[in-house]
Formats: sequence, C-alpha cells, structure tokens
Amino acid sequence: MIWESNMKNFRVPLFGTSEAKLKHAQNLLKNGKTRRGIKQLHTLATEGNAEAQFMLGELYLADQDVPMNANEALRWFRQAAAQQHAKACHRLGVLSHMGFSSSDGEQVKVFDMTLKQGEPDPEKALFWAERAVEGGDFDGMVLAAHLLTQGPETLRDPAKGRELYQRAAEGGHVQGLYGHGVALLSEAQTPEDRSRAVAFIQKAAKGGLPDAESMLGTILEYEGGKDAQAFSHFMKAATQNHSVAQMKTGVAYYQGRGVERDVSKAETWLRKAAQAGEVEAIALVGDINLQGDGVAPNFLEAHSWYRRAVEAGHVGAAVTLAQLFYNGMGCEADHAEAKRLLDFAADRGSEQAIKLRQFLDARSTQSKP
Repeated sequence: MIWESNMKNFRVPLFGTSEAKLKHAQNLLKNGKTRRGIKQLHTLATEGNAEAQFMLGELYLADQDVPMNANEALRWFRQAAAQQHAKACHRLGVLSHMGFSSSDGEQVKVFDMTLKQGEPDPEKALFWAERAVEGGDFDGMVLAAHLLTQGPETLRDPAKGRELYQRAAEGGHVQGLYGHGVALLSEAQTPEDRSRAVAFIQKAAKGGLPDAESMLGTILEYEGGKDAQAFSHFMKAATQNHSVAQMKTGVAYYQGRGVERDVSKAETWLRKAAQAGEVEAIALVGDINLQGDGVAPNFLEAHSWYRRAVEAGHVGAAVTLAQLFYNGMGCEADHAEAKRLLDFAADRGSEQAIKLRQFLDARSTQSKP
C-alpha cells in the first residue's frame, strides 16, 4: 500500500529542533553525562544558538562541568549578547562593573584561562545593563538602576534609576523590591510614606536578601528601644555572610544590646566581618584585645589588628597604635613611629591626633637642654 510505503520512510526526529536539542543537552548534564551534554551545547552554540552560548558561558565562568576559563566564558557571552540575549547582556554588565572585561577590539584568547581584573568600567556596565533591560531582564534593571543612582556623576539619572527599581519590584525581583524600598525611604515625608517603603524592604527580606535584613536591623536600631528586634535581623543577615551585619552582630554581643553580653561571641562575629574587609570591625577586634575585658590585654594581637586597620585607612586605630608605640605597650617604645602614626591621622582630620601631636611636640621641646 502507498500509505504503508510512505510510513516506512517517515522518521520522527527525536531532537530535531534547537529547543529540543537544548533540552536534551540540559538533561544530559543533569544526569551526569557531562561529556555528551557539553558536546551537544557546543554544537548548538557554534551553530548560533544564543541560549546555548549563554549556558556555555555560565559553565565556564562557574567552573562547572568544564574547567574554569573566564575568557572562554566572555567569548560565549559576547556571541549571545550580539543576538540580544538579555541574560548574557546582564552578565557582561556585571563583569564590566567588576573590572573583568576586555576592550571591544581586543582578541579574546581562548587558551588564556585567566581573565585579568582591571578597573571597573561603569560606562560599559551601564551599556550592557541597558541592553538587558531592553530584553526585559530584571537583573539588568537592578544593575542599571544601581549605576544610575549610585554610579559616577556622569552616568547618574536618579529618576530613571528609581523607575527601573520600581519595574523590577513590580516583577517580584528581591533586589528590585529592596532598591525600590530604599529609594522610597529616602524620599519619605510622612509616617505612611515610611511604612510603605519599609514594606518593600520587608518583602525583600522575606525573599532571602541579606541586604534587606541588615537594613531592617538598622532602621529598628535608629528608632530606639527595639534592640532585640534589630539584633534578630542583623543575626539573620550575618548568618548569610553579610559583613556589615556580622559587624553589627558583634557590636551587639559586646555591648549587650538586644542580646545577653558575650565577649567571645562578639569577637567571633567581628573577626568574620574583619576577614570580609570591614575596616571598622578590624579596629574593633584590636580594641577587644587591648581592653582584655576580664583577662590580661593581648598587646601582640592588638598591635596586629590595629596595624591592619591603619593600612586600610582607619584613623582611630592609628591614634591608638601611636599611643601604644609612644608608651612602649606591647612593643619597644618608638616615638618616631608614634609621631608618624599621629601625622597619618592628623592629615585625615583627626582632632585627637592633632592635640596629641601638639602635646608630644611640647614635651619634646621641654625635655631638650
């Protein structure tokens, strides 16, 4: 029969469309068949499939299923972005904002695994973020909004930035909710305005954003009389590795604000914040070791932490360390080093350093025959 003859020659392509092939590649990766999955993705990407190009870029950037190769990731992101792939545009914006990008005319070296970090390029970051916005990407909206509200003056357009935060918030994006809430809070004129702004920040916190938890803690902290509630928010953010919240948690434990005083826990959280680069936390760890608080002061540790704080530009740590050097506490007395540290702090506007320097200069003059 003719019908039977035609049926013998008919084959249903199991993975005939690009969409089906892409899904197949994802399933292969999910089921641990990495080599076949990557091969399928690479074939699709080479054929010009933007989603496959983006996925390959993500894999190379995350060191997942393939060895990390940031330049290879950048190459695939660019190819996807050239096809208006919104998430690839956002990723290029983030990389540019972090200083990880190459100039448009620069050849990306496939076999050079390391992408060199240079200076952040906010202009290029905004360019790519706006391309992501054109594709309706909420992450792109938040990045563009951040650059338009907090970036260099030459790029700023606060009204447009607030509008983008609102659009992202309306889409339920947690960072959009947070950004929109903070923007509303900065403009709040009445208690009702303030409550509306805080409601957006609360939604972001419920969505798991540690920035929002920390902000809620700060809001309650300044309201006064709500130390326990503030501590609860700081602790939630601190356990999510939010460095400012870790510092706030440490201070709360040290001062017994909203929680039972515990110097050991205070130092633990302050050290976490210090390791994350919070300069004030570095100086506070120095303070704890210097004061001892029921035990003998650890001058050696105090010196080490204060030195780190000074290297990061902390003025108060410089003044304290200067006094330690002048009095020979935990070290050989070194008046020259003490004066150098006071000069450092005085040049940065410390009135205490200026007064101490004048006092030391006067003593030095009086001691001369």
